[in-house]
Amino acid sequence: MSPEIQNNSYVVTRKLKTYNTDDIIAIKDHKVGMVIKRVKEIDDNYFTVESINKQYSSITSEMKFLYDDILGKVILKLFN
Repeated sequence: MSPEIQNNSYVVTRKLKTYNTDDIIAIKDHKVGMVIKRVKEIDDNYFTVESINKQYSSITSEMKFLYDDILGKVILKLFN
């Protein structure tokens, strides 16, 4: 099965006031740059994410992020 968002695809995001579990978001990771992940868990001001493509692990999935790190929710996917 292909990943939900493939390499070299384009996404359009929108900054929202709230996000939900399972939302696909763009986040600013201070180590690797901008990444696209799925919201796994929300806890007060922090949230954790998981990879969209379960075949690959990610160090980003082991970190906690602030709401300020969210660049926006993916609202449109354009495959290249």
